[in-house]
Amino acid sequence: MLLADPIAGLRSPSGALMSVYVDRPDPGGLGALLTDLLRPVREEADTMSRTVQKSVRSDVKRIHDLADRLETEAAPAYAIFASEADGLFMLEPLTHSVPNTSVLGPRPYLRPLRAAPRPFRTGVIVADRALARVFVSSNGLVEEVGEPLDANIGKTNYGGFSGYAEHNVRGHADEATAKMWKQASARLLAAHQDRPVDYLVIGGHEETVEEVSRTLHPYLSQLYRTNFPATPSTISLASLRAELADLNREVRVRRQSAIAGRVCDTAWSGGNAVLGLAATLEACNAQAVETLVVAGQFSRPGSICNECSHLSRTEETCPVCGAGMFFVDDVVAYAMDAAVVARGKVHQIDVASPLDNEGVGALTRFSLHG
Repeated sequence: MLLADPIAGLRSPSGALMSVYVDRPDPGGLGALLTDLLRPVREEADTMSRTVQKSVRSDVKRIHDLADRLETEAAPAYAIFASEADGLFMLEPLTHSVPNTSVLGPRPYLRPLRAAPRPFRTGVIVADRALARVFVSSNGLVEEVGEPLDANIGKTNYGGFSGYAEHNVRGHADEATAKMWKQASARLLAAHQDRPVDYLVIGGHEETVEEVSRTLHPYLSQLYRTNFPATPSTISLASLRAELADLNREVRVRRQSAIAGRVCDTAWSGGNAVLGLAATLEACNAQAVETLVVAGQFSRPGSICNECSHLSRTEETCPVCGAGMFFVDDVVAYAMDAAVVARGKVHQIDVASPLDNEGVGALTRFSLHG
């Protein structure tokens, strides 16, 4: 996936920079899609300077000429940034679907990239009393970490005349099982230390899941954990991948609800948070945003200063540096950029929440009004 921040520094003083996002249609339909997608940009350019008009006409032709090539490539979507007037042309394949979008302006339009959900990295232990397997999943890929662990407990039901012997055998089996589970935990801890996982999953029978969880290293036990029924000897990578896809959706909904609730609750209680677009733009201008949260596709028009990045709903002249402001259809997108530049986090959420009434809000590093 293309990272947004290496692109964020692109600039077009004349406002000729095209940002185009193309989600691949059925085979044979890309040319028609590009024609429709680029038409609004051409019409907008016709109202601007001759430099912009010439640049856009050239870039539209160049992008449209890519249709046959893009039809044969495997990426599910593409991002294109072009401005002949500024000597810019970038084509990047994307790993995720995006809304078909074309925007003309002084800066790249990065919302489709900012809004893309970050893939989870998930640590998994699937175990019973005799076998344990460790997996790590990221971006739809599932890899097993090492070979399956075997407790080597042998026969555990001796019955017969010697209850004492059976007791010893069962005790040995319990020790071997606990050791195996700890080995699985250590293996997952090493993977976590190499590259942190976002949450843990334990697969197994109901009566063993909690026992396995008690063997986790303290670093792992602090992470959010969920479970599902599974048998280590029969689980396949395909079935595990499907199970994790469902769990990822559940975890994402949970986290989105939590962050939206935190923003609203903090603002309502008078803490360091703001609600609504005007207050959020003020926080962005003050570089105070710690976490910006946008409710779904919420957007509003506004303006941006291409010199100092000041954001506004209505101003035509920048109150900070006196430069002219560029009108933009989606000032929320540039608020997302501003939050990232100030080393804040950005979340576009899809769940219903109290934030729906405001559209956007933010946790801030300090109070904006004393």
